[in-house]
Amino acid sequence: MKDIKLVLQELEKHKERLLYSKEKIEKWGKLSEDTLKHAEKVETIDSFIFRFSKMQDSMGEKLFPLTLEFLGEEIRNKPFIDILNKLEKLEILESAAEWKKLRELRNLLTHTYPWETEELIENITVALFYSERLVEIYERFKNYLKAHGLE
Repeated sequence: MKDIKLVLQELEKHKERLLYSKEKIEKWGKLSEDTLKHAEKVETIDSFIFRFSKMQDSMGEKLFPLTLEFLGEEIRNKPFIDILNKLEKLEILESAAEWKKLRELRNLLTHTYPWETEELIENITVALFYSERLVEIYERFKNYLKAHGLE
């Protein structure tokens, strides 16, 4: 079993860097095609997309299963939807459906091509909004684990 504390440390880094790049992007105002013409801004946007994706991936692939293992739940050979449903039943995850939407958004961000500027701007704008929710879900898990004995 992976060390859940190491996963939380990893997620903490993703969270810090995600919020840093989000703050920089939001200072620019509304995103536009012009925004995507500036190399430094594109670099910040790329960082935001990377951190959003990594945080979402790490939570789904590592934190969620390890949380259930920490609680003594059997997860071996369980489909991911069963893991989500169990987390929802335990009231750690508020909504499995919401998590699936976050996953879809992550996929849109990573599979939108640079020349699809309107779609890219729309997806980034949506991700900026939902990044706060992603962080809230992470914090909920972290607090839950602490309340249940993770030092």
